[in-house]
Amino acid sequence: MPPKKQDNKPKKVAEDKTFGLKNKNKSSKVQKQVQIINQQEAQKGRNKEVKEKEKEKERLAERKRAEQAKKELEASLYSGPEIVQPKVPFGVDPKTVLCAFFKAGRCQKGAKCKFSHNLDADRKTQKASLYADQRDEAKEATKKDEDMSTWTEEQLRDAVSKKGNLKATTDIICKFFLDAVESQKECPNGPTCMYRHALPPGFVLKSQKKKNEDAAKANEISLEEFLEVERHKLDQTKLTPITKETFAEWKKTRVSKKEAEAQAISSAKSATAQAGKLSGLSGRDLFTFNPELLLGDEDEDEDGGDDDWDYAGLRNRTEAERQAKETERLVSPVLTILNDDSLRALDASYGKLDINDSSAVPPPAEEEAQSEEAKEA
Repeated sequence: MPPKKQDNKPKKVAEDKTFGLKNKNKSSKVQKQVQIINQQEAQKGRNKEVKEKEKEKERLAERKRAEQAKKELEASLYSGPEIVQPKVPFGVDPKTVLCAFFKAGRCQKGAKCKFSHNLDADRKTQKASLYADQRDEAKEATKKDEDMSTWTEEQLRDAVSKKGNLKATTDIICKFFLDAVESQKECPNGPTCMYRHALPPGFVLKSQKKKNEDAAKANEISLEEFLEVERHKLDQTKLTPITKETFAEWKKTRVSKKEAEAQAISSAKSATAQAGKLSGLSGRDLFTFNPELLLGDEDEDEDGGDDDWDYAGLRNRTEAERQAKETERLVSPVLTILNDDSLRALDASYGKLDINDSSAVPPPAEEEAQSEEAKEA
């Protein structure tokens, strides 16, 4: 095989573009210029496609670096506790509720977020403290925002003459405010009320006190539950189970113990009575240990004591007095109505009839009829 033809053309020697530059190794400016020239010479022989590929690689590398930075940022943001958006009640605008992610500085939705990105929205929804007057806080806020340079002439005049607050305030708690808080209403005097609209420190409302008592009662356990818990705490190995035999034995021991105690107390009282010491003895004990006390009253009755009560005679006398009063009550109205002539006519016709005499008999009806006929004739 014949040898390949060799190119006998002389190779071009790379021309040194930096030849002739002075101070190449001393001046920094000249060195930068040399570096630029060398880069331009290196790019001369390259194709456009190669250049495009290199640019594409650089763009991909830049994109990867951006994605990696984004992942690291998200990992650092969400490495803390989980954030949950607040539940919005029915009929409430979500824009009035502060975004939890925005509050933590992690919301990436921006204007598209349905929740509010205004920190004042959270302050508006916070529950007002009953132990601080909201009017004082509003005044302090306005004082901070106010600037004397923006005051009008009238405001300056009022501040100088101290006539801006014509109505003096006091530290006394408004009585209407207490009632309004209990009934969940407002003070009828409104924001111009001179009394304080704040509860004193440590004051507890009646409704809150009742809630606390109910909660405390709910946490309490009954006596049965307490005994059951304490029973389970006892050592079961050292206890005797209750059966019919053990209960009968315990009852017998208990009865004998009570009898022994009663006998000991009785003997002690007897010894006290025999010694003449009556302190600590009841009336029953006195008559039990000294029966002679009862005999003294019997001797007095035998010697001529008070006579026994005659209950039968007393009952008869009481009944007679009651009948006399009843008769007088029935007759007295009749006597007041009748005049003297009527009494005489009745006396003549009835033969001087005595009202109290039940044996008197009125005249017969025939005689009355004859007397009437004689009068008519």
